[in-house]
Amino acid sequence: MKMLSAAIVASTVVLGACAPEPITRVETTVTTSPVDTEALGMATGLPADAVLGVTRTGNQYVVFYREEGVTAEQLADAPRTICANTASTVFSADPVDTTAPQFSSGVQRMTVTCS
Repeated sequence: MKMLSAAIVASTVVLGACAPEPITRVETTVTTSPVDTEALGMATGLPADAVLGVTRTGNQYVVFYREEGVTAEQLADAPRTICANTASTVFSADPVDTTAPQFSSGVQRMTVTCS
């Protein structure tokens, strides 16, 4: 039994020595650019005066827009328009609940993932 315990301890020490060092720091770069509201409207298919901002991370887009002045048809077409700009198709499109206090009244958010 003592021999088995020594073997387990020895293998743990060997595996621990082979493990890579943990990553303690990750470099991140965030780039922001001012964009004309007309360009955002064209890129999203939503009225330019309703689009507050768009973010992109890889193939995922998050669109913040004013609920007022946006029709159901425009919302339904927006994911296709967004993904068509990158010659891709819609993988998923999800409206996000914006009733939390950090959102202004009337502001909505939609997450679109293109494939």
